[in-house]
Amino acid sequence: MLVDEVAEQALAALRAEDPQQAREALSELLNHHPERIDLRHALSVTLLRMGEARPALNELNRAIREAMQQADERAAAMMSQLHLARASACEDLQLPADAEESYRLILTHEEDHPRAMQGLAHLLMSWGRAPEGISLLAEYANMGGDGPEFARAARDFVDAAQKFLDDDIHPRNFLEAHRGVYTEFFDHHAERMEQQGWIAEAARMQRLADGQIVPVIPEGARPYAAVRMDLVDPQTSQPGQVGDQPMVAGLAGFEPLARASVVTDWPGHDFPVFVSSICPWNWLPIQIRIGYNSDPDMALDETIGQWYADGYNGAFGSETRGRLHSISTPEQVEDLALLYYVDMGRCEVTAIDTLLERLKALHGPFKIDAVLIGRGYLPLIPETLPPEVAAANSGQ
Repeated sequence: MLVDEVAEQALAALRAEDPQQAREALSELLNHHPERIDLRHALSVTLLRMGEARPALNELNRAIREAMQQADERAAAMMSQLHLARASACEDLQLPADAEESYRLILTHEEDHPRAMQGLAHLLMSWGRAPEGISLLAEYANMGGDGPEFARAARDFVDAAQKFLDDDIHPRNFLEAHRGVYTEFFDHHAERMEQQGWIAEAARMQRLADGQIVPVIPEGARPYAAVRMDLVDPQTSQPGQVGDQPMVAGLAGFEPLARASVVTDWPGHDFPVFVSSICPWNWLPIQIRIGYNSDPDMALDETIGQWYADGYNGAFGSETRGRLHSISTPEQVEDLALLYYVDMGRCEVTAIDTLLERLKALHGPFKIDAVLIGRGYLPLIPETLPPEVAAANSGQ
């Protein structure tokens, strides 16, 4: 069978939602035809669809090198597609600077490339560079975007984001909105199930060999990472979950900002704090970067652990409700930065206020360089930005 016939079968498998079959077919073809840039691009897209961003990025970097070596018309025509996919992989891997590089390489050669304009605009807004991103997305909309429907959606987003900045709305409102929507949803289900004898926010417990009853700590988790279940039937120990996906809420008057992250600063702290327009309360990302060359895990673990333990035991709720439910093992997203995911349960937003207050104690010995609450990328602090970027984001 000819190579292009096999490639078409692989792409048909991908269209039929069978990425594993597509991956196997494309990998086999590339073993015999490593020079085929189109096949390597198809494989990288397949890997991205499977959630395997690191292997996808490796394939894309190799494809870009191969295209540069071939330097013919066909290879040149593939470059924008390769860099779009590379930008996507870099975003998945928390590598915003590398994603920006790919978008800008496309725009250097095709200054009105709509997908690169839109992708870069949203990247910048999710990276704390809202004015710069808004300006670029407005250009995309005025140009017509990828069609009238996309252009209208972009204009709605630009209008909402610009109004948010112009009206000087406090970003804490995003946290309040997400918490409010989630806790209302939680209360609805909890009240209904409690009528059947279920218990809300119960701790997962286990009995040790010596008869002692202790909290369940997931395998590989930190010693403080005890877990609470949303709901549990005490008769059978059957657990119940309130929502199986992160719950995203729109802030009244700024609903388009629930479609993509806009990261803005939270003033009044001893160190830079940022909040995203997307901050799902039941799966809240919290990123922290320290400024001094040290082990971020060693620097942060005790403080994060004590904060979580206090919230697990009810410090940010009431006697009967409002406890932290779970915390992930931290991911190192930069050399000096960690990312945690926290199920905030029905805790008050004061839980975040307390966390930021406790981080102040670490600011002296480790320098808290930046904190981001919600989805997005830890912004670069102003003194590390190139002058033209700092000027664009200050509105100058």
